Amino acid sequence: MTGDDTPRPLSDIERDVIARLRSVPFPGRDELRAQLPFATVESRCGCGCATVNLAVDRAAAPATLSSGAPVSADISDDEFYAGIVLLVDGEGYLCSLEVYSIGDEPVRRLPTVEQINACPQG
Repeated sequence: MTGDDTPRPLSDIERDVIARLRSVPFPGRDELRAQLPFATVESRCGCGCATVNLAVDRAAAPATLSSGAPVSADISDDEFYAGIVLLVDGEGYLCSLEVYSIGDEPVRRLPTVEQINACPQG
């Protein structure tokens, strides 16, 4: 992970993507929604992809979840097919917005919310 422009506040697109992921119902969703104002980007992935690690001020309440990856989404457009996962640490706090490629090239930008087909996990 690199720290060249971090820590920093979440960008508008990062907030929009997280909001889209939270639009599907899953246990702990409301608590994660309440954490968003307390979240910052702690670092970016060193490979150049759009993945960001998040830090949440512990003044926010933790979420009770059955999975550390409560929601994921397929991303598709004309350039690539990929996925995105919202990750939560063992204490119940947002910890990563992970973007992965189903192919050889990393996904270098976050998708628009229209490209995200979110679904709850397990």
